[in-house]
Amino acid sequence: MRAEQKKPSDAKIELSEPSPLDRSGPAEATSAQASDGLAGLDVHAQSSLLREAFETPRSPDLDALSSAPLPKRSGVLARLGWRAFKSVLGLAIVVIAGVGPVQRLLELSSIEAVVNARLVSLRAPIDGRVENADLAPTIGAAVTRGRTMLRISNSRADRARLDDLQRLVDQAETERPVIARRLMRLKEIFEQISEQARAFQAGRIRELEARILDLKAQASASAASESEAVSTLARTQTLAASGYQTTVAVERAERDAKVASQTQKSLNHRLFAVQVELEAALRGQYIGDSYNDRPSSLQHADELSIRVAETESELNAHDQRLAKLRSALDAEASRYSEVSRVVLSSPADALVWEVLVSPGEEVRKGQDLMRLLDCSSPIVSVTVRESVFDQLRIGDKAQFRLSGQSKRYAGTIVRMSGRAAPPDNFAIQSSGSAAGGYRIAVSVPDLTATQCSVGRSGTVVFSPSATKGALQSLRETLSIFLPS
Repeated sequence: MRAEQKKPSDAKIELSEPSPLDRSGPAEATSAQASDGLAGLDVHAQSSLLREAFETPRSPDLDALSSAPLPKRSGVLARLGWRAFKSVLGLAIVVIAGVGPVQRLLELSSIEAVVNARLVSLRAPIDGRVENADLAPTIGAAVTRGRTMLRISNSRADRARLDDLQRLVDQAETERPVIARRLMRLKEIFEQISEQARAFQAGRIRELEARILDLKAQASASAASESEAVSTLARTQTLAASGYQTTVAVERAERDAKVASQTQKSLNHRLFAVQVELEAALRGQYIGDSYNDRPSSLQHADELSIRVAETESELNAHDQRLAKLRSALDAEASRYSEVSRVVLSSPADALVWEVLVSPGEEVRKGQDLMRLLDCSSPIVSVTVRESVFDQLRIGDKAQFRLSGQSKRYAGTIVRMSGRAAPPDNFAIQSSGSAAGGYRIAVSVPDLTATQCSVGRSGTVVFSPSATKGALQSLRETLSIFLPS
């Protein structure tokens, strides 16, 4: 029964195509005919019939290629790969579009951030009048370190002390030549007396040497007389023993011999005494009954030497006093120059921020004259919320970005003043910041490489180091997907 109903797959079934007139007939008839023709076919036959009815005619090669069965496994993998690619692409679009806003929402940022810089105030060091110099610094002009900004002169400065010192210096300079001439004259007299004393010493030495020679000659003559007396005494004693001489002759001969001997001793003592005097004279000492140990010339020379020493000390003291007076005069002249005329220069490379005086105006000591903007150390004045302020500490890192730019500058928190507005010398005061915020100062050294941007606003993003919880870790993770 089943075998009879099964038809071969390659059996041809002829279906009459309706004519154009038949197409306009009722739809029920068409569907009835189609259902009667397909009632006796299985699934494969019906599929083949539908493909032949509805597909466009193709070439035999394409029919042969399409009739070949495709691998079922490769088709599944292709569909899965295409779906995975679309999923990854959609996820990437979601990450790129959503991570940025989420990361901005989670980061610690500022409410307001303004580039600030220190003001350098030029104040009047003296009372006086601003000179009509051809300087005229204008607001916004760039000035270099050391450039002359203003000149102040004071014609009413007190110079009484300067005049007194000048008078004392003149008097001391007038007295010095007198003391110097007196010292020179004393030295001349001292040299003369000293030369006279040296001449006296030399003459005394020569005299003593001559006396020594005289005494030596006398001693030689006395020695000869003593020898003759001794010979005569011996001869007389011999003749007297023979009876040829009298006793009186013997006694006379003995007397002569004794006198000659004593005379020789006396000459020897006198010669020794003269030698002692000569040795003392050579040492500058004089021994004798007719004069003192030092002659009057040497005594006068000693007095003159004392006066010369005193005069030299007086001249040295006068020179020291004159040197001190000159030093005091120079110091007073410098002080008078400072109080009578002052030149004010720029202490740094800066911009003229404010000019408070005009040429010819009278100013008082300590009065502000000019303010300069020093852009060498920029500071960013930041206002944050209380929740952000509580998570920050001095020394934490931060990043500053100017409005309209993508470049970020690294910075460091240097001051946290909270709601208070401490007095400072910044160009933009804290009172001008957003009301109700907490104030922080961030140092951004890299801003010095750019043009002075004081007053420009931007955004500061903080990186707290004291507390690092899950929220901070999430911020760092999300920052990976964003460009630096």
